[in-house]
Amino acid sequence: MSDTAPYIDIHTHRHAPAPGVVSVFSLGLEQLALHPALPRYCSVGRHPWNAGDVWTEEQAHALDVALGDPACLALGEVGLDRHRGPELGLQRAVLVEQLDAASARQCPVILHCVRAHADLMQLRKQRGDENIWILHGFTGHGELAGQLLRMGFSLSFGEALLSTGAKVREALTHVPPDRMFFETDESGADIQAIYRGAAEVLRMPVDALRRLVYDNFQRCFGVTE
Repeated sequence: MSDTAPYIDIHTHRHAPAPGVVSVFSLGLEQLALHPALPRYCSVGRHPWNAGDVWTEEQAHALDVALGDPACLALGEVGLDRHRGPELGLQRAVLVEQLDAASARQCPVILHCVRAHADLMQLRKQRGDENIWILHGFTGHGELAGQLLRMGFSLSFGEALLSTGAKVREALTHVPPDRMFFETDESGADIQAIYRGAAEVLRMPVDALRRLVYDNFQRCFGVTE
């Protein structure tokens, strides 16, 4: 692999990536009508906050078509949120239908989770899905990271890594090299700064971390840049 591997921003809401950055733009299912041609690259899904919106066969079909588009690398962001959104049962029902679509195509899933990690781990165990599930914006402690990793999740880290002494910095050290990603999400942080923070925690050169994550990106999403 080249020494100039791009930075990978696995989950962002920014429309225009910076030079040298490969971004996966998060696109809500309700936004598909605004994008007759999907951004390259993107993920598509119904956010749990919007799980109360009417779910129709047409929307299910639109999601399946999007997941089959080469520009769409993953289902997401989807998930569960105990802090915001409709009641959890409804969120779960909408999530399961979307997970079925992703499982049928064996595409990765980018997950939003707030106070529902145990629910997602139980769902993963019940379903036995073999496609990759990436929990985005992880801010938890090392013990929680270990539990998720043992259940087969990959973890994506964002702006929280820049807070000195944050518990998530210690959690990062528990993540196997082939199961980590980084992201900007909706933050104002630069992905380069997040990589520098992660490299400091992991005590490795930034260029080596770039190559590592780029390799993960290629392997998980089947992308060659």
